[in-house]
Amino acid sequence: MKVSDVVHDFGNSKMHSCGGICRVRTYVGSEGVVVLLTDLGDLNDGQSVTNAVEKIIDSVIRKGLVTQSATFIEHYERDLAEFDTFDVVTLIPTTQWKSIKREKVVELIAGDEKELSERSVENRSVYEQADQIRYQRDPFRGSVHIESPAVIARKFEIMESMIAKDSISELIESRANEQEIQRLIKKDLSLMAEAYVGDGEYICFSEYPLADGAVDFVIFSGRSRMDITLVEVKGAEFNLVNSNHYASFNHKVSDAAEQIQKRLGVVYRNYEPFRKDAHERRLKVLSGDLIHNAFVGPNSCKGVDPEKDVNIRTVVIGGRTVNDLEESKKRHDYETTSTPPVRIESWDTWLRRLKR
Repeated sequence: MKVSDVVHDFGNSKMHSCGGICRVRTYVGSEGVVVLLTDLGDLNDGQSVTNAVEKIIDSVIRKGLVTQSATFIEHYERDLAEFDTFDVVTLIPTTQWKSIKREKVVELIAGDEKELSERSVENRSVYEQADQIRYQRDPFRGSVHIESPAVIARKFEIMESMIAKDSISELIESRANEQEIQRLIKKDLSLMAEAYVGDGEYICFSEYPLADGAVDFVIFSGRSRMDITLVEVKGAEFNLVNSNHYASFNHKVSDAAEQIQKRLGVVYRNYEPFRKDAHERRLKVLSGDLIHNAFVGPNSCKGVDPEKDVNIRTVVIGGRTVNDLEESKKRHDYETTSTPPVRIESWDTWLRRLKR
């Protein structure tokens, strides 16, 4: 017979202090008092039952949840109840665990099979008790980390000057040429960061000098090892893949890919000077010198290690998609077989990356 069922706080209940909760069920059966200590997995904000079992047993006795000699059983729930684990815990002379079969546990708790089949996280009372304890300890548990005022202010600046996705879509739909698209993106370089970085740690450039020319757009990003993404763009006035029986990429895209590969050849043959130069340019931007139309993200790529290698990625964007499935295969094949790998995008696939 079950006599109590509570979510027990074995941690320090003061706000922002050490956590730790588990489910404690007390039964009286033919062999005396049995206490089931169930680990609550992701609901637990502290040590596991195994790591804190001495503390838990001491705590339930001190708080009067158990007032007489009892058998303590450590219990871990799995997705399927038949795979649950049970161990009898004894503390004297030292802490020891002895595995016990589920059938024996059912016998000890007076045959309450349903008790063991239900998952604790699906029990509304258990879930609510766990939430109440955890939020008393930390009212903002699970909330988003609050960033520094400078980072938040920069995010507001970027949002206020963002070009709407509809404006970009309209330009693409009008089959704009390369110059028209470049002109729009240069007004809001966060477009490139949003498509290929995703978070706020970046610096974007346009017309970035490289080898014997300039790359349309370049993105520095990362926290430890810096990622450098080189982006060449072509217009939207043609289809990405030709409609002839060769089904090849439009020559403008092929030419851009070939051009960027040649520049990458120069980069990799002179890798160390390129790497050092990239970090020197990054530091110039961070000092306030906005070279190459630099656009600084909220966190500005400060945390990268200038002594580590850099990852170099390349993208060519151009043309319109006609057949998503076939073009996706072709783009993937090109990226995996080109050396160094070049990612091909149509303006349609690029637009899908934008979340604004």
